[in-house]
Amino acid sequence: MKRRKALQQIGFGLSAGLLAPQLFSSCKKENAGPLVRFNGTVAIIGAGAAGLYAADILTSQGINVFVLEARSSLGGRIRSFNFSDSQSDNSSDAFIYDYNYPPNADFPVELGADIAYGSDSAWGKIVSVLNIPTVDLSTSVSQFILDNTPKAGSDWQGDGDYSAVQNFVSGLSSYSGANQSIKDAAGVTTRAQGLLNAQAGNFYGSSADKISALGLAGELSLIPKIPHDTKQLSVKISPWQDILLSRFNDIVSKVQLNTPVTNIDYSGSQIVITDKSGKQYKADKIIVTVPVSILKNNGIVFTPALPSVNAIAATKFGMDSCVRAVIDFKTNFWGNTAGFIWGGSIVPQYFSSGFGRSIYNSTLALTVCGQAGSTLSSFGNASFGIHMINPILNELDALYPDPTGKSTGLGTKWVRRKIVNNTETDPIASIYDWSKDPYIQGGFSYPLVGATHQDRIDLATNVPGKIFFAGEATDITGDAGTVSGALNSADRATKELIKSITG
Repeated sequence: MKRRKALQQIGFGLSAGLLAPQLFSSCKKENAGPLVRFNGTVAIIGAGAAGLYAADILTSQGINVFVLEARSSLGGRIRSFNFSDSQSDNSSDAFIYDYNYPPNADFPVELGADIAYGSDSAWGKIVSVLNIPTVDLSTSVSQFILDNTPKAGSDWQGDGDYSAVQNFVSGLSSYSGANQSIKDAAGVTTRAQGLLNAQAGNFYGSSADKISALGLAGELSLIPKIPHDTKQLSVKISPWQDILLSRFNDIVSKVQLNTPVTNIDYSGSQIVITDKSGKQYKADKIIVTVPVSILKNNGIVFTPALPSVNAIAATKFGMDSCVRAVIDFKTNFWGNTAGFIWGGSIVPQYFSSGFGRSIYNSTLALTVCGQAGSTLSSFGNASFGIHMINPILNELDALYPDPTGKSTGLGTKWVRRKIVNNTETDPIASIYDWSKDPYIQGGFSYPLVGATHQDRIDLATNVPGKIFFAGEATDITGDAGTVSGALNSADRATKELIKSITG
């Protein structure tokens, strides 16, 4: 009950009216010119960060918009756990949770995007202006796994393999070698592959053998050109999804949920949009913000087909399996100062999600992408994810053995379990398998070997006067794969759309 009340307080903490409408529109009221004179209607496909922000900007300029969202909730890949979630969610195959045993953490539980990269990034600015308490994760101590042993970086000083990975990761933005995979470009030893895969593979949405080193370098090199610090922020009290929806509260009424779009016919003077039920909608212009996986898999059929510049560019980016899980433990056995734990084989990236947010810092958040994510996803959701949790606990047992020798390891020893008839049974965990969400189909975009930054630009190229593209995969500022990238893309797409009206 304490957990339920805490979440209710958090959920209503950012109520309507707290934020000024269109607070971050590209054309702010204090310096806005005349409203755009346009008698038509703009349709926006997708109500994630990009779609909501695009609707916000256009509405602030007096343009009539409506938003169609395939899923039963807003926010896209920003997914916070709360008690309004139910198994009637149209993505319930992806959402794995036992409602009789909620997470015990006394801070927001995130099953999607959970960190703002850069306090002065587009996402960080929203948090800053709202004066939401944050934790800068740079004050935490990362642990790195080599030889199945997690230790702080300072303890690995002098280890050649550790240094090789860190030097490669820190110099990625200036890489100018062959267009090859991260794995091939780094050339580290077998012993260091897990650490490389975690920091330069999983962190960017896939595995080190699939991500293009040159393509990624081209994007990372852009970040210094845009004001952007290196802070990594988590929020103390308000779930990210609540922050997003409160920021765009005025747009919520314009969103129609449970409306998967299947066809977009832009052959005539008006664009005809058809949803899964066969219902049609008409618009004069459209902004498409769906994940690149949907475009690649023909989740939406365009008539006529999208121009080759867009279609070819879409094939240059991957969007792999991604599983997000939050597991409760009775005590923190990995270290109270620890933030990230890099280099596992089952879970490449562990995050001590209570760091700086709670005295009960005993919850691990897991992000598992690429081949590791696909493997974990294959275990399915039987018994509320128990088949996923067991291999994770086995890995934690190996990384943190019980010094007393009385248990298989500290993961199994300290995991919080359900109590049935006064007996501990299955571990308590919340899991969201983004691979199984039919309208997301993976984590976030990354450049495949052969891709360059020009392919991002091509993917974002509008179909003159009619179709405009937003979403993290179309960000051309260097923030692709992040919420800030999604927001940046909405700013770009709406400017292009407005220019198509005003000339």
